[in-house]
Amino acid sequence: MILAVLAALALTQTRPDDADMFGGPEEPSVDAGVSAPSVLVPSLPLPSDGGVSQDIDQLNSGPILSKFDSDEVKSDSLKVGASLLMSAQLFWQEGKEFKQGSINTPFILDTYIDGRPNDRLRAFAVGRLQFDPTRPISTGTSTTTSTSDTGSSTVGLTPASATNPSVFLDQLWLRFDVARAVYFTVGRQKVRWGVSRIWYPTDFLNSQPRDALNPFDVRLGVNMIKAHMPIESLGWNFYAYGLLDGINLTGTGETLEQLGGAVRGEFVLGPAELSVSGVWQKGRRPRYAADISTSLGPIDVYAEAAFRSAADFLKFRTPDDLTDTNFLSRVGDIEAYRPSGFFVQLSGGLSWQFNYTDKNTGILGVEYFYNPAGYQNPVEYQVQTFMPSFVGQRPDPIQQVSLYGGRHNIAISLTAPGIPEFPWITVNLSNIVIINDPAGLTRLDVSFRVLTYLTVQVFGSVFYGQTGGQLRFKLSDQVINDVASASEATSPGSGAGVRNNLRTLRYPALVQAGVLLRVSI
Repeated sequence: MILAVLAALALTQTRPDDADMFGGPEEPSVDAGVSAPSVLVPSLPLPSDGGVSQDIDQLNSGPILSKFDSDEVKSDSLKVGASLLMSAQLFWQEGKEFKQGSINTPFILDTYIDGRPNDRLRAFAVGRLQFDPTRPISTGTSTTTSTSDTGSSTVGLTPASATNPSVFLDQLWLRFDVARAVYFTVGRQKVRWGVSRIWYPTDFLNSQPRDALNPFDVRLGVNMIKAHMPIESLGWNFYAYGLLDGINLTGTGETLEQLGGAVRGEFVLGPAELSVSGVWQKGRRPRYAADISTSLGPIDVYAEAAFRSAADFLKFRTPDDLTDTNFLSRVGDIEAYRPSGFFVQLSGGLSWQFNYTDKNTGILGVEYFYNPAGYQNPVEYQVQTFMPSFVGQRPDPIQQVSLYGGRHNIAISLTAPGIPEFPWITVNLSNIVIINDPAGLTRLDVSFRVLTYLTVQVFGSVFYGQTGGQLRFKLSDQVINDVASASEATSPGSGAGVRNNLRTLRYPALVQAGVLLRVSI
């Protein structure tokens, strides 16, 4: 009887449908638009203490993303690659037979490791192996690239290293940010200041300017800490550098007072971009720089100026009757001095892009470099080359770099990035003149890419003009004998070796040619 009553009561109640039991979409109101799709996971109540538990937050937020999905952690965060440069460089001198031309074949392998665990952290390293099979296998204590040649033989060419083969650390840095507002790069890294194309007098942070005619920058990275603060709304950038490479280091290492600092600001003012910079470090006088680039219609204009203490540069006063054959015999009449005041090294130019067919463009460029520390005639250049060792003073590094010796210099270039019927070929013709010699070089470069990854570049240079200066350096037999005799007097037994090493400098530069193969893998 009791069971029958309970069954009757159950039949009289309304059975709940699935929507009542599991939840369903709400009925839209009359003025509602398209309703949002329903969420499969029902909303759960918040804890009584007002907080939000992790489980409830994840359940209410829909599908859960893993750290790989959100790029917080990358599955391919480490990449390894390499760039291989193989070249053959030929050099002929006026007065020598063709078969006596010199050849060197520098091979350079740069291998890199690039780690990016997320978009705010990056670690990068580049190691370099340099080997020249045309030079004897040797060991040494130097770990920087160098060359024993004097004059123009290294213009546009990769110099030999002190040891063969050689291994260098090119880059090793870590990059991260603070609140996505300030970006830090710590370690050995690449940096270049300036806007010019041939001459870079404001490139203070590197030990020496780059050889603009060398398609491969052999300079190693700079050890420093860089802080970068961009202001994106204005297009401005501010940089602060802590320089870790001390000046005049001793065997005891570096002290805190030998650390240096630098600042740089980059500004966008209408169509122009302006930069101002400064460097301060113990053992080196303060240096300041400014550069600007803008467009005037179809012409791009740029300029940069280096403001340096004149005392940085070693200069010589010479008698009026000094010649390229008697200057060493008159060493007593040559006075070394360091000027007073400031020197302003200025480079600037313009480039104009134009169409010479409906599909092909050309770029015409002109650049000028004024260097108040430069020599005014070829005899002064020879004095500047040899006299520092006699007076025991060191010239500024920029005074020992190819193309930076003369006072007045000019360059003209014409580039065709893709020629008719052969858009994959780039041709560049450049002409550089040191007005003080006067002497110059004309160079033709042709580059193209084959097999997708292989870049081939061939070049040839012709030197012309007055001998004795930087581009057409030449020593007379009298000077060679005087240098050898002076070396013998100070170091008995060395004269013959010095005479033999300098003998090749009796012949000025005439022609350079080369081919480069480069592949990135």
